[in-house]
Amino acid sequence: MAENRVFSNPGPSQMPSTADVVIIGGGPAGCGALWALERAQPGIRAVLIERGHQLGSGASNASLENFRTAWNSPCNAVMMARSIEVFHNPEEYFGEGVSVGARTRGYLFCGFTETQAAKLRADVDHLHSIGLTHAQYLDHDEVQKQFGWLGKNLIAAKYDPKAGWLDSYALVMALASTARNAIILQEIASTSIIVEGGRVTGVSTPNGTISTPNVIIANGADARATGRTAGVELPIMMRPRQSFTTGWRHAEFPADGPMVIGAAPFQHVRPEAQTGAIFGWEYSWNDKKRRGPGERAERELIDPIYPTDYWKDPRFPSMLLTIMARQFGHRSGGFSSGQYLRGVDHRAGYYVYRDDTAAYEIGADRRHMPYESQRAILDEHPEVAGLFLSIAHVGHGIMSSPAAGEIIASKVLRQPLPHPVYADFGFNVHYVEHDSSGLASDEAAIIDR
Repeated sequence: MAENRVFSNPGPSQMPSTADVVIIGGGPAGCGALWALERAQPGIRAVLIERGHQLGSGASNASLENFRTAWNSPCNAVMMARSIEVFHNPEEYFGEGVSVGARTRGYLFCGFTETQAAKLRADVDHLHSIGLTHAQYLDHDEVQKQFGWLGKNLIAAKYDPKAGWLDSYALVMALASTARNAIILQEIASTSIIVEGGRVTGVSTPNGTISTPNVIIANGADARATGRTAGVELPIMMRPRQSFTTGWRHAEFPADGPMVIGAAPFQHVRPEAQTGAIFGWEYSWNDKKRRGPGERAERELIDPIYPTDYWKDPRFPSMLLTIMARQFGHRSGGFSSGQYLRGVDHRAGYYVYRDDTAAYEIGADRRHMPYESQRAILDEHPEVAGLFLSIAHVGHGIMSSPAAGEIIASKVLRQPLPHPVYADFGFNVHYVEHDSSGLASDEAAIIDR
């Protein structure tokens, strides 16, 4: 990345005074927007503001860096397919010699009972009905033939052979580096949006003020607080999430094995590096530290708590492995091996969702019935002209970043959407059929001990 356009804690002479668009947040969503704006309008004067000391230093650090194509809602399916096209052709989109480390290893959603098997088969039938005919249902014989190393408890699976993972930091840097006309400001302690007469006119920081008619909020868990500086309350909530990496992996789990997702509560694991593995799982212990006697555990937060290490439960790695060993029937070895717990790197971050004012069905009695949406909000705010949102990515910000960037760039530049189905990411689109299917579901076990 060109040194003459990246400034950390910039002084007055390094601060731009004007911009065509300012992006707040230097993670995948913000860098995806920066990349897409430059592609759509070469030479656009874009400024990206990041609070941390480097790009991609936020929630992405707790990610498993995955991508998948098997999405039940067409809007997500089309968006992820577009992003994966970019991942697999990095030199075309980012320049000669650039790689984002994309590896196609597959996603394996596992079933251990006949009820779970039936659900997986129905999911695959639906995916075929919306054109995702590469998704596979594996019955008992087939799943044992291909993935018998997981254990005899596994009787069925849904398999996405086009899924995989990548190097998220390489992706963020590729997105940002390609926007060669942009100015990137790091270590900006805070950013406020200036609104006059119902429209954006600039941003204010401790380092200086930038006049601009367009601002994109793309700073994840901090988006709600940033929106308040513009006089709006963004319809998002968040949940802490944890992951851990270990340098050891049991011998039967091959280096080219897929991402493995268990049944509810949907713990998941994939190979990492040469001999290691990376695990993830979302569960609801999170507010035990803050509630009083007899108070109910809450899964959702309105505002984040920092540092995110606050949410690291020391029991997390052993609990996750215990559940995996139980589901797969590993009584000695496999996921029951204590070697997985040696020298773990334990991380915490946030998933950010639409809240119950932005994702709900309307019942026959006209009551709103909230549900857990898997859709980001990629739109202009309806109350403030020039205020754009790339938020509520539900932990999918890495895998969606190129396409999400193209969607929000089309909004900023007043151009047609790249695909009509992207209208489903609108601010006021409260319901989309098949939107609620995800790893976080009503089936998920809630542990509160």
